Amino acid sequence: MSKAAPLPAHLEARGFLVSEAYAAGVPRWRLESTGLLTPSRGLRLAKGTQPDLELLARLHTGVTQRCAVSHVTSALLWPLPLPLSVQAAATELGLIHITRRAEIGRIKRRGVVGHRAPLLARDVRTVNGYSLTSPEWTWVDLAGMLGRDALVAAGDAMLSRTAPLSSVKAIQEVVNRRPKVKGIRLAREVLPLLRHGVDSPQESRLRMKILDAGLPEPAVTQPIHDEGGHYVSTPDLQYKEYRIALEYEGEHHRTDAIQWGRDIERDDRLRGIGWTVLRFSKLQLGRGWPASELKLRRALAERGWRGPAS
Repeated sequence: MSKAAPLPAHLEARGFLVSEAYAAGVPRWRLESTGLLTPSRGLRLAKGTQPDLELLARLHTGVTQRCAVSHVTSALLWPLPLPLSVQAAATELGLIHITRRAEIGRIKRRGVVGHRAPLLARDVRTVNGYSLTSPEWTWVDLAGMLGRDALVAAGDAMLSRTAPLSSVKAIQEVVNRRPKVKGIRLAREVLPLLRHGVDSPQESRLRMKILDAGLPEPAVTQPIHDEGGHYVSTPDLQYKEYRIALEYEGEHHRTDAIQWGRDIERDDRLRGIGWTVLRFSKLQLGRGWPASELKLRRALAERGWRGPAS
């Protein structure tokens, strides 16, 4: 058998456990050949492989018993929206977070940020052959790593309109069980701000900016019907009392001609039944926010809003 001889077909070509290779009859010298790399003890990667998080998750949870991928790594795998800076840092460092039950001890191995926690069986899920902490447990972990708005966006994503990952009740249960974890005060503060039905993290960010400006909180993704009961539209955010719809337009709305046309038709339908439509983009949520806030404030005043209750 030469160094160039292929490995058994049932081993993952990009990476595998050393124990799996031995069980398949692969000799030790073959595992030390120049075509394989050792990212951490007990693991092998094919040279030139750019391992993704799922591969690393399968390998590390396979080589270490009774553990689960956690923190930022778990959030990316679910996936939950994270600030680009957090995503970039996680990718560039090439580290994955792994949590073990508190009584077992923290993992200490190359490529891993180890944690200990009182995980229960319901706090760990198995997805695509690897274990990771539940969305609720992951969200509480993120409270020690993210700011308020980013934590709201992650929580809103868990309660999304399509394929929600969790519920407020389930998140609350984990918050109650982890009174001393880092970031728990922020988690408690943010939990009442989470809303069902949010379609994007930018919508969450827009809602937080509106609240911070002292303006009334808009409703999330509620359908609008005309006087005859016919469906008209489901804006991202809205003030039904004042007949004002707020739409966040992502990049695909601008670059997709068909989507752009649908957006125009949608807004025309709303205006046709007496609604005001205000549109926001990345620019309006950034340096353009002061002007956007003023525009929204004026629209509310024109429709009868008299300011916050004293």
